[in-house]
Amino acid sequence: MKKVLSLLVVIGVIGAGWWFYNNNNASIENGASTTQPTFVDSSSGGAPAPETESASQGAPRDTLINSMSNSGAGEMDEVKPAAEAYANAEDALAAAMKGAKDFDDSILEQFTEPGPDCSWCPAFYKSIQDFVMNPSSPQDQKSYMAEILAISGRAENVQTLVDAIKNAPNANEADLFAEALELTLGKDEVVKVLGEQLSTTNDTLREASVAAITNQGTRQAAEILAKHVQERNDPDAYYSVGIGPGEFIPDEEALPFVQEQVQKRDQYSAAWAKSLVNAGLPGLQSLFEQLENSNNPESDRALIKDILDHVNYEDGIKELADNVIANNKNPAGIELANQIKSEISQQENEPAQDGSVEQ
Repeated sequence: MKKVLSLLVVIGVIGAGWWFYNNNNASIENGASTTQPTFVDSSSGGAPAPETESASQGAPRDTLINSMSNSGAGEMDEVKPAAEAYANAEDALAAAMKGAKDFDDSILEQFTEPGPDCSWCPAFYKSIQDFVMNPSSPQDQKSYMAEILAISGRAENVQTLVDAIKNAPNANEADLFAEALELTLGKDEVVKVLGEQLSTTNDTLREASVAAITNQGTRQAAEILAKHVQERNDPDAYYSVGIGPGEFIPDEEALPFVQEQVQKRDQYSAAWAKSLVNAGLPGLQSLFEQLENSNNPESDRALIKDILDHVNYEDGIKELADNVIANNKNPAGIELANQIKSEISQQENEPAQDGSVEQ
């Protein structure tokens, strides 16, 4: 009798599984989906509701495949820009919601400065703004979405993050938005918004804005930083917290301005000398030239203090150091060149990971 009952139970389970399989396949073929990501139109003013874990697990197979395809997953090597990858704001939002769950870097890459040709971007970013400002949004997903705003290259999105820091209900929330703001990308209009925050008494907002400006590398960014550190009258110039002029990597257009700041030989010149060296071989060569033309040994040594950490050991550095040692008459310059050669020699003689000695 027990065997018969067991057999009936097995048959019943198989039958239920067959019924579920057929009905589920029919739903897929008909395009039915019970877990489409919520899209909020720009006129609605609401936030997209975060998907729950159970909803994700119950998503039909075709929905998951389409989402993976849209997010750049799979075997594709090239990540398409968002403006090309998605046909509308709804598709883009669905991909962003999925990326927020997995913290998918490829999705962030897609949404890096999508440009003015993205016709659906205003509606999309309105939904992202609503999501990050919604108190019920999960913190980890909110952080991801805030980063999408930061890397958008759009001043209004950066302003949203600024306002979020100002109005944050607690320090943790403010830090979340500040960490996103530090990653800001954009052109002059974006840098202008960041520069306007430097006079604030909100330390979290001010330092995040300095960090974001530091990351830009443009002449406009360099000029804003120079003006700000002078107004603060702080010779450290944020160097102790890893931002500011000493961590600024100038682009070609900004390099002459940075050279001017070094030539001033004021209390901020040492920070700008580090910036000059951050630019690589051309910047280091410029610094050696300035040292060669100097007659102030005390100022020279102050200028190059702690600068060795900023040297990029690229091709041509060793030849430059040899040339300085042979021809430069400045003691500080020769000292720095010898330190560079010593560091190069040490790196060449360091054991490789497999235990062998690099040649």
